[in-house]
Amino acid sequence: MKHTLHGRKFARTALALMLSACIGTSFAQSTSGNINGSATAEKVQVKSLASGATREVTVGTDGRFSFSQLPIGTYEVTTFSGGSAVNTTRVNVVAGQSTTASFASASSGATSLDTVNVRALSAANAIDLGSVESRTTFTADQLNSLPVGRDITSVSLLTPGTVASSGYFGPASFGGASAAENSYYVNGFNVTNLYDSLSFSEIPYQAIDQLDVQTGGYGAQYGFSTGGVTSVNVKRGTNEWKGGFSWTGAPDSLRESAPDTYYDDGSLFRSYDRNSSSSNVYSVWAGGPLIEDKLFVFAMGQFSNSKIGNYGNRGSQYTTNGRPPSATALSTSAYDYESKTPYWLLKLDWYLNDSNHLEYTGFDNSRRYNYDYYNAAYDDPSSGGEPAKTSALGALIGKSGGQTDVFKWTSYLTDNLTASLQYGQMRNRSSEHTISPDGVMSTYDGDINSPQGSCPYVLDYRSETGGTGRQIGCAVASTVGIFGGRNERKGTRLDLDWQLGDHKIGFGYSDEKWTSVQGTSYSGGALWYLEDDYAERVNFRNGGSIEIKQQSWYLQDNWQITPNFMLYAGIRNDSFDNKNSDGISFVKQDDIWQPRAGFSWDILGDGRSKLFASVGRYSLPIAANVALRAASASYYLDEYFTYSGINPNGSPIVTGSFEDGAYDAVINGESGATPDPRAVASRGLKPYTQDEVILGYQQQINSSVDFFNDWTVGIKATYRRINNAIDDTCDSRSLYNAAVAAGYDLSNWSDPWTVPEGLPGCWIYNPGSDLNVTLDVDGDGTVEEINVPGDTLGPKAKRTYKAVTLSADKQTERWYASLSYTWSKLEGNYEGLVKSTNGQDDTGTTSDFDFAEIMYGADGYLFNDHRHSFKLFGGFKFTDEWSVGVNVLAQSGAPKSCLGGGWGSFDTEYGYTGVFHTCEQGTDEISKVGSAGRTPWQFTVSPNITYTPNWLEGLSMQVSVINAFNNIKPVQVYETQYGRPSSAPTIRTYYNYNTPKYFNDPRYVRFQVQYDW
Repeated sequence: MKHTLHGRKFARTALALMLSACIGTSFAQSTSGNINGSATAEKVQVKSLASGATREVTVGTDGRFSFSQLPIGTYEVTTFSGGSAVNTTRVNVVAGQSTTASFASASSGATSLDTVNVRALSAANAIDLGSVESRTTFTADQLNSLPVGRDITSVSLLTPGTVASSGYFGPASFGGASAAENSYYVNGFNVTNLYDSLSFSEIPYQAIDQLDVQTGGYGAQYGFSTGGVTSVNVKRGTNEWKGGFSWTGAPDSLRESAPDTYYDDGSLFRSYDRNSSSSNVYSVWAGGPLIEDKLFVFAMGQFSNSKIGNYGNRGSQYTTNGRPPSATALSTSAYDYESKTPYWLLKLDWYLNDSNHLEYTGFDNSRRYNYDYYNAAYDDPSSGGEPAKTSALGALIGKSGGQTDVFKWTSYLTDNLTASLQYGQMRNRSSEHTISPDGVMSTYDGDINSPQGSCPYVLDYRSETGGTGRQIGCAVASTVGIFGGRNERKGTRLDLDWQLGDHKIGFGYSDEKWTSVQGTSYSGGALWYLEDDYAERVNFRNGGSIEIKQQSWYLQDNWQITPNFMLYAGIRNDSFDNKNSDGISFVKQDDIWQPRAGFSWDILGDGRSKLFASVGRYSLPIAANVALRAASASYYLDEYFTYSGINPNGSPIVTGSFEDGAYDAVINGESGATPDPRAVASRGLKPYTQDEVILGYQQQINSSVDFFNDWTVGIKATYRRINNAIDDTCDSRSLYNAAVAAGYDLSNWSDPWTVPEGLPGCWIYNPGSDLNVTLDVDGDGTVEEINVPGDTLGPKAKRTYKAVTLSADKQTERWYASLSYTWSKLEGNYEGLVKSTNGQDDTGTTSDFDFAEIMYGADGYLFNDHRHSFKLFGGFKFTDEWSVGVNVLAQSGAPKSCLGGGWGSFDTEYGYTGVFHTCEQGTDEISKVGSAGRTPWQFTVSPNITYTPNWLEGLSMQVSVINAFNNIKPVQVYETQYGRPSSAPTIRTYYNYNTPKYFNDPRYVRFQVQYDW
């Protein structure tokens, strides 16, 4: 749709790794872990050193034991025979991992108190024979000490196979998927924003106990993702009262700027010298027992304040009808942005008895943000020119985020059967309004038929003013979101884990409901383009309340066939029901089957080797935003008028229709009428699915040379392929031709390019398949079933990701390091649910596949294709007081494209300015996607140093320098060369083609002071 380990510990470690093959793993969204092992005893007891809670199981006839779904933390494991304790050891449970408890020989005649050190780094990257998943787990200590951005996305980019997505979007790209194909969890509850899948609810960074990042091979308990899965586990109270506070700040005075950029004639396009950015985060926390061994609390408060000052580019990105960029055009825009986030978090744990655990997780990430907009001007159009503000336009004020509540009950029903029941609710606001300089508040209430406001957004392309498209009038911002908008997720989930001999069987069921009240409009209800002979008005508005219902269940089995070979098999079934603003279903998909399988084989039989593989199918729901434009009433009108002058608000004084409305158009059929829900989506719509195959091998090195000893090295190959995609087609021409061929009289159509009022202009389908729609195509009051052959609509959606990753990890008492190199190739004709080349965030309904011609040349290297990626992070402890860390990235660039065209391209009459794969005016020569070169390599080194003084226990001070050598490179460029927006005689020439649009972060310095008691 248009719109845009140390050597002396080796024996014990190897034994632990070998024993871990005895039992498979199954975890409900990585909120807990297992303890497994073997013992010559009658019973085994585990005791949490944090809460004092205990559990006891009987050792099996084969000598094995297992404890499932244990809260993360340190446990004391004791074996008993004849009622007396025999051996004791300690283990650390990591989320999503199976930890093996190993004991000293009973013949030694002494009880041992050893500690099996399962570090997050080692647990995630060392050999885990009980799992086929690709995952990395970070502990709170690592998160607090790494020189990386303090947010989930930045940390996830440390893992192999992830790359930063376009600057248009926020989340990372996992394994070639788009930014909108990931899932995010907090304590097992899905906190992904299902409206567009481009955001998620985050907790205070200091509240994270463990962060689990899965990049592939995840089991049947995970759904709604074809990219990656991140799971946050929150800190919790223990039997010891602890607390602390911290300040983290990044001052603007120690931040560098991106370099100036230029038009293709050498004149200044944009200066970043006067842009600014600063942030401060203050956190305080405390946790401990309300009732010892029974009831625990952890609470945190955080206040963050971020400020950004931003100046835009000089003039417009383009001029019309061949005019060069004016050397005298100095106008630009500016804004000052401030965000305030008074977060809070509360975690309660109540151990009713040794078999039942109740917990509550609550947090509020409400955010208030403010954009103060200004007119501004450059003092010189040449190199060295700098912008300054000239007058205030007003403010846009918004609210986002909200409260999330998660309740969970875990019951250890028997030694071998564990159940958990969870209910959660996430409520987020999404509200905006504007305030003019004189204090007048303006809102958009979501009613698409509300009258045009007093301050539309106006761009001036008249020759007498330079034709540069400067903004005039009183509009504060180009677009504004709905006032009082909100999103809500409610979900219930049941999980069962049953240890049945050599089988560990997992079953789960979830039921969720998502509701959104959303909408968008141009400021004042209209966007005006002023040309010499006419004025063009674009009316784009949508709004309403929409809903999705989701039901899922899974069944999986980890079968330990032999002590060295584990076989995994699972099946997942999802169902989705998407409803429009009238509460009527327009897409309903049942029984989306997703089989998954894998194996783990210790081929040497000593716990130091692992051959593993996984194969699976993964599915995505249709995002809620699709309902607003595809299935609900909305406007997208393009109208042309004659005019005699300019009103004080910048809008034209309209005198009539330009050329009797010859160029007027209803785009995508969005005329303000609610489409018939039966006519919106293709009958028999197949689900969005992706298939994945992973094959890998890991080896723990045993060497007499200390440096080489205990490195865990690995190689892994990944293959992903889109099986079926869901997008929309807006090819009314093909529908028209199919109906005529079927014998229908379409005299009610004015032409094949424009659907009659009341019919949808776009239809949801599987690209490459036939479109089967039910609609009143001939206007006789009776609906017909029309089949549109898929080969007339365009190609099948294709996206393949191939990757090979080499990795090496080691940790000693003084240092640790994690290194990886990934070679990958991402190609096809479909980036995914969003589109980076034009920044289109209409999740699931981008301009791809809107008609056959727009896909000419679309098959090639996709935006998130980075052929080579080297990553290194680690730390070194010099003394008890001084330590350093480093984060290094070397990554090849992204492919660039050259885009153009619009009305008339390949003989089409749809418009779609500047998004065809052709970039030479006057011709339709194809410019294949990703064929216009690549952005430069990135190479960044980010170190830090931490001082933990002995003279004040608990105090730490840290300085991090992100991108220390200030190696700034463009990561995305402007890719449009020219465009023709409509049948009107207007050609846009983009003189900023190939100019950098986004850069990697320039150098900045971050300070942190923390005190723990």
